[in-house]
Amino acid sequence: MKKILAFTGSNNPNSINGKLVQSIISKYPDQSIEFIDLKRFDVPIYSQEIEQNGIPKPIKKLFQLFTKADAFIIASPEHNGLPSAFLKNTIDWLSRINQKFIDGKPVLLLSTSPGPMGGKTHLQILEKLVLQWGGLFVEQYSLGSFDQNFDKISLVITSQQENIKLEKAMQALINGQPIQKKQNVEVVQDYFNSFQNGNKEQVLNSFHPDCYIVSVKEEERPKEQLHGIYRTKDEAKQFLNNITSLFNTKDFTLKHISSAGDNLVMANGTFSHEVKATGKLFNSAWVQLCIIEDEKIKEYRFYEDSAAFVEAFKQ
Repeated sequence: MKKILAFTGSNNPNSINGKLVQSIISKYPDQSIEFIDLKRFDVPIYSQEIEQNGIPKPIKKLFQLFTKADAFIIASPEHNGLPSAFLKNTIDWLSRINQKFIDGKPVLLLSTSPGPMGGKTHLQILEKLVLQWGGLFVEQYSLGSFDQNFDKISLVITSQQENIKLEKAMQALINGQPIQKKQNVEVVQDYFNSFQNGNKEQVLNSFHPDCYIVSVKEEERPKEQLHGIYRTKDEAKQFLNNITSLFNTKDFTLKHISSAGDNLVMANGTFSHEVKATGKLFNSAWVQLCIIEDEKIKEYRFYEDSAAFVEAFKQ
């Protein structure tokens, strides 16, 4: 059985990231998960001057614990979009013994926060750093809205959907195999394929449950109006219904699609819609921007020729 070393990058004795780790230890009693409290390995802020006197004994002891572990769970709080100074200082000292102190072992990254993102932003930074530390990144899991999704008395995650996500992440760690994921461009390409094939259910499934959609204008709209803001997957369904109620699509061409950053995908093309109310053709070039999260479209912005839209609806 693998020996999994778990710790949090928080020096807060009431850390919610610590509570998340404890809930995992309780949830997986058959796994050999050992929690270590980094606060017990108290060391000064790293400096070259201090290092001239030798590596502090607590860090040497911590390094030895790392060498005996087979895998790691690192729960990190997010401070201003970055890992905590407390965690970074520990890492700085460990790396002075060996830059590759994780030594090829699998790593699961965790975070939680009271906000809806759950500290997810900085896990993308840690994911890249794990490779520098010689680790095998297998997955990351962030629990958003901690107070709503976690029972502080029983120390359990109350959301079924979140428990499913955590189970997948833990299985990746136990198996020592990264979860194979779609590339961001693939997610958007699948969306277009489903749209062009008229598969409304698959199109809807491309959207994140908490998606944010902007159709041409970033402003509130009456329910039946096409252009404006749509929030959540339920309103994404309304977005698709509005399109099909207004138009018969004659042609929808994707000309270009590419990744434009960590989670951003850009695409452009042309379309030709027949307006049902007037029988006129609405022809336009279009541009689409998508932000991808958990292999779903989290933010969707679609722009087209507004003047041509107005003209096509004139009686």
